[in-house]
Amino acid sequence: MRNIFHTLLLTGVVLVSPLIASADSEQTAGAWFKNSYGPLWADTPYQDVEAILTHYHSEIVTHGSDGSLSTTPSREWLTAPMDSWREEGWVRAELTDMTATTINATTSGVMTVWTDYYAGDVTETSCGWYLVDAINDEWKITHYADTPCS
Repeated sequence: MRNIFHTLLLTGVVLVSPLIASADSEQTAGAWFKNSYGPLWADTPYQDVEAILTHYHSEIVTHGSDGSLSTTPSREWLTAPMDSWREEGWVRAELTDMTATTINATTSGVMTVWTDYYAGDVTETSCGWYLVDAINDEWKITHYADTPCS
């Protein structure tokens, strides 16, 4: 009986462990965001669209300030606003501050402050919240909301 219990316990641990493991045991979601995602916006984001897209889940859920939720394919979610910003003279963005909060082993919230650079040395500050989830052992951005910069 004791051997059956130990076998069942070991089997349970083996089956459950992948479900509670983080995307990369060497890197937290916050470190991944800061070191992998953030730098892609700093130099040539228009040339790095494909690399940026690898950081998103296939769809992004946007939380509107009016309480609405919308789900958009990630390519459309990224490229449509990026094209609009470019028409306004936007060149790039720099992640200037962020705070990551672990929700559980596979989910973190990331509050960000970005400095947006426009043609003519004009800068603007923008802020946002991202939900980052471990999906197939990789961190992916799944949700976004604009936030006030305080």
